[in-house]
Amino acid sequence: MNIMRKRLTLVGALIVVFFLTVFMLVFISLSLTKSSVGTDEFKPVDTATFDRNVDITKPIIDISGWQLPSEMDYDQLANQVNGVIVRVQHGISMKKTNNAAYKNGLDKAMSTHIKEFQKRNVPVAVYAYINGKSEEEMRKEADAFYDRAAEFNPTYWWLDVEEVTMKKDFNAGVEAFRQQLAKRGAKNIGIYTQDWFVTANNIDVSHYSSVWLAHYGRDTGFWDTSPDTTIGYDLHQYTSRGKLNGFAGDLDFNRVTNVSDYNKIFNHGHLMK
Repeated sequence: MNIMRKRLTLVGALIVVFFLTVFMLVFISLSLTKSSVGTDEFKPVDTATFDRNVDITKPIIDISGWQLPSEMDYDQLANQVNGVIVRVQHGISMKKTNNAAYKNGLDKAMSTHIKEFQKRNVPVAVYAYINGKSEEEMRKEADAFYDRAAEFNPTYWWLDVEEVTMKKDFNAGVEAFRQQLAKRGAKNIGIYTQDWFVTANNIDVSHYSSVWLAHYGRDTGFWDTSPDTTIGYDLHQYTSRGKLNGFAGDLDFNRVTNVSDYNKIFNHGHLMK
């Protein structure tokens, strides 16, 4: 035994040095990797991660400051939806602060809602309620919308058009908003409205890359009817009384009819991998 140890001293030493060097290199590499990954770091996502098949029977919800973050279990909700559309602002015509928005129109829960769902890998689009009283006000609203939401890299920008707020040529005002938003750099701009409102007010929807129509039917909390219209649409808001685990109140539910429309709205039009 002593003889063998003597004969292997040089070779053994070289072997020991080799393995110690390898061990130290691996240890340093693991340490650097661990230190470079922050578990609390927020990284927005702008596309859906298809680690499973998309179940288009799951609702897409749209929310605002009226759905208080303190009352939402984001973990539960994230597992039950295919996407979320978050209100960024009410507009610039507010007279005073309310529970959901500040006097300047900024939605109080916008930032929290977006971050909480994006952290859970739920794709998020945004919308703004349109209520400028002139083309100039419409452009100012568009600027505010972009400035407030651009950092979150939303998948879609929606104009919520529900009331006529200009005495003359309201359609021109809405178009001024859209053009300014596009000028600022927003991609994938859509319009939310109702088919009868489009007809009654001569709203031109041809400039938008997507149309989102509200049509509730009996508003039962379930899908029981679809819009009877010649207007092409990709997204249908079918109830304001939807229920999900994780939030006690009512929620707006929306649906797509196929995966292609889903990808268009929440994955920048890319096909599933």
